[in-house]
Amino acid sequence: MTKTKKIILAICLIAIIAAAAFFAWMKWGGSAASMEDAVYMQKISDFQNYGFTVDRYSGVVEAQKTQSYKRDGERTVEEIYVTVGQEVKIGTPLFRYDVRSAENSISSINLDIEGLNNEIEVLRAAGGSTEIQLQISERQLEIRQKQAELERYQQEIEQSEVLSTIDGVVKAVNPDGGTDSMGSDLPVVAVTETGEFRIKGKVTEQTIGSIYPGMEVIIRSRVDESVTWPGKISNIETEPANENNNGYFYDESSGEKSSSYPFYVQLENTEGLMLGQHVFIEPDYGQGETEKKDGLWLDMSFITYDDNGNPFVWSAERGKTVKVFVELGELDEDTYTIEILSGLTEDSLITWPDETLTEGMKAVDISEVWE
Repeated sequence: MTKTKKIILAICLIAIIAAAAFFAWMKWGGSAASMEDAVYMQKISDFQNYGFTVDRYSGVVEAQKTQSYKRDGERTVEEIYVTVGQEVKIGTPLFRYDVRSAENSISSINLDIEGLNNEIEVLRAAGGSTEIQLQISERQLEIRQKQAELERYQQEIEQSEVLSTIDGVVKAVNPDGGTDSMGSDLPVVAVTETGEFRIKGKVTEQTIGSIYPGMEVIIRSRVDESVTWPGKISNIETEPANENNNGYFYDESSGEKSSSYPFYVQLENTEGLMLGQHVFIEPDYGQGETEKKDGLWLDMSFITYDDNGNPFVWSAERGKTVKVFVELGELDEDTYTIEILSGLTEDSLITWPDETLTEGMKAVDISEVWE
């Protein structure tokens, strides 16, 4: 885990305690008397897996990007090189346009240019009057226009082969053209990017700055949140999605209309995913690594040592603060957490150490405050 992730995790943990204190203050009306000597504690189970939430975005499993290669204008497709199911690479020829019309046009234009050059020679031989010079200029302009046409047809011939711009598999071939159910022209060839699935998510204009291409994310099942898939954001659309026919949707958090921007996640593996499945997308701050651990783990910041070097944690018994001495196990330097071998359970109440803490102070369970 990076140093940045560690900092983020620590901030999130502190936020939990701050939120707990706030709700306690709200519950008891902010009375100084009721708050005096009260220590707010939380079950260890709430801190396991870091006990914090991260931004979540809704997502859906979809097929990889499909690149459509449609017919260019009125050009005629002479030959299609690929078939449905064929694997192609970037640069693989897909089909070729008929260039005979362009070749005939080039021949005709060359004859026109040759004729115009002959006319210019005749005019020059006739003298140098102003009228003749004007006619020569007109012929020279026509030649330049013809040469521009010539370059366009030459480019058509040079680019007569359409090449694949992605690695993928040929999804469709439509040699006879036609239209889809919406009346749009069908592509001559359609290629789907290599890879089984990708995830399409959406982000609001208020939160789009919190994600970026290349960001590591966790895809989480909506049915069983312990089931996850790692991935990275591949790209973020710069144009808002066209939702509800106006590009906006109702943002419940702000109570206002907000633009929605699609973004896409490439997955390391797609095992267990189904096309059309709805999932959560979370920025990966390391929370997935912690969820895989066995045993009881605490952030090292909870551990305090007495004058003899014995480790203890501030806990609660019968509503009062107590020091609970613990047996420590393995230290995970990446996440700055340590295994608790004995002394505490997941149901134990704990709090952050503070120099003002003493044994016998009133201990308050945060879960009771939130009820």
